[in-house]
Amino acid sequence: MQNIALWLISIMVNSRGVPEPPARRKQPWSNRSQKGIIKGKPLNPCAAIEQRYYNALHVLIARMLADTELELRKLFKTEHAEEYFAQDASISSQARILTNALIKKYTDLFASLSRPMAEEFARESNKSSDIAVKSSIRHLSDELTLSTKTITSGPLNDILTATVAENVGLIKSIPAQYLGGVQGAVMRSITTGNGMQDLVPYLQKHKGITLRRARFIAQDQTKKAMTALSFERMKRVGITSAIWRHTSGSRHPRKTHIDMDGKQFNISEGLYDSAVKKNVKPGELPGCACRAQPILQFNED
Repeated sequence: MQNIALWLISIMVNSRGVPEPPARRKQPWSNRSQKGIIKGKPLNPCAAIEQRYYNALHVLIARMLADTELELRKLFKTEHAEEYFAQDASISSQARILTNALIKKYTDLFASLSRPMAEEFARESNKSSDIAVKSSIRHLSDELTLSTKTITSGPLNDILTATVAENVGLIKSIPAQYLGGVQGAVMRSITTGNGMQDLVPYLQKHKGITLRRARFIAQDQTKKAMTALSFERMKRVGITSAIWRHTSGSRHPRKTHIDMDGKQFNISEGLYDSAVKKNVKPGELPGCACRAQPILQFNED
């Protein structure tokens, strides 16, 4: 078990070397300011962290999927009947014993690895947030440098703790959701008498659903962690406002978020989203890919 944990963590931390972008010519403040507003760079979640998170989930899910299909094929093959139906046990009871064993095996496996995976994700997100905020600050001010790396106490630690807890729960939910559905499908296939004829298309369909859910978890949590950690860092160095930047590309963009594009907001409050009837921040709602662009605002003096 320990070796599996180390392997998955290695998947999440490898390939970190990213070449530095070419140096750009600095522009004076006056060229970037408009009506007393100086804009920083939008805060973008790290695609590499998202991919490493998904890769680690994929390793676990692929193992679960392959093992489940193998055991079910053995259950329904005539030549293996003696192994499963000895002592006049019914196929239904044997199927339930098998699926319960799979549920316990993979619930325990995902649970044992969920915390180290979630903690590594939180550490990586914290580093990425630090880099993104410092980069945006440099873009705001050219020569101004404010250290954000030492901001590790109080609310920031609370965010990291909450991030770990949420991701532990999401990782642990994957085998429960998948194998719970498989167990029901197995029982239905026995009732119809079709066995694997019914199960094969079900397994193929829900393989795709489970992997897409893992991808969504990796994407959504990476965005949420970036927003929460970066906004706290910004508040600690005195940046309180940002501009909402809608990111296109989604097949079903939120109309309310399209309307928010370019609007200024207080990072402690966000903007009111009439679709959900509450204030939200970029990247906060499920699937939201919007970004925040930090700004400094000055009066005429």
